[in-house]
Amino acid sequence: MEFYNILQNLIGGASVGITYGMVGLGVVFLWQSINRINFANISSAMLSAYLFYTFYTQAKLGFVFSLIFSLVLVAIYGICLRFLIYEPISRRGGARLEFVVATLMICVLWLNVIIVFYGGLPKPFPHIFGEATDFVRVGKFSLPSVYLYIFLVVSILVFIIHLLLRKSFIGKALRATAQNKDVAQLMGINVDLTTNLSFILSTTFVGIAGILLAPIYFVSLELGGGGIGIKGFSAAVVGGLIDPYGTILGGLLIGIIENFSTFFISSTYKDVISFFILVIVLLWKPNGIFNWTTRQETLL
Repeated sequence: MEFYNILQNLIGGASVGITYGMVGLGVVFLWQSINRINFANISSAMLSAYLFYTFYTQAKLGFVFSLIFSLVLVAIYGICLRFLIYEPISRRGGARLEFVVATLMICVLWLNVIIVFYGGLPKPFPHIFGEATDFVRVGKFSLPSVYLYIFLVVSILVFIIHLLLRKSFIGKALRATAQNKDVAQLMGINVDLTTNLSFILSTTFVGIAGILLAPIYFVSLELGGGGIGIKGFSAAVVGGLIDPYGTILGGLLIGIIENFSTFFISSTYKDVISFFILVIVLLWKPNGIFNWTTRQETLL
């Protein structure tokens, strides 16, 4: 195997993997906030992709407005999940199992809604990141330009997330609430507001990931669950469900291993890799491989 093949698979896998990490961030934010796994978050990737497709190709709103409207609607979806699903279940004494089942049913609901309105066949994503035939070539090295665009965009987003969590008052409030809600409230932090922000951020980040993955997976039902959801959840588990940086690294690891397994074995088994990694991590290190948060006894 030549060096340029290694480099191509490394960059391609990292580009997709870091997006899996974005999906995993949706899991992490809500686990930190309400100690629940919200599988309805996964639908945000599919919804944002279909909304963007509708606004851009049918309503002709252009890239900026299509992106803004899509993400705003997905953020509203996050708030609705809190007040229409989480709060009613909590008021009636429901625990984690009831919430997980409810959010899984929401996923199934959205999959059927999309089939009714758009059909079950994948739709081509607009050529915003270039044509499928556009490659970046340096000597023998060649890579579809869409992978480089995805990696660049997500890298910028990860930097923004870092600033949000570590340098802003919002980040401090989120970290304090995640550590101890009662103490945070005594210190004057609006816990209700930070919980709302957690729901909004979780669906928004997954929505961004859906738009970025759409050029690769098309605007399809695949974005609404199945492989994408498992890979995002696996990335979150690798980060121990509480470490956002570990989650991003977990996504990178899954994407790179998936790409190399496709090169060496077969693309047929690439989804099996995510299941395998998930099972191994849960058996070997259930607190996560890249979970520095627990080790340092600090959250987020």
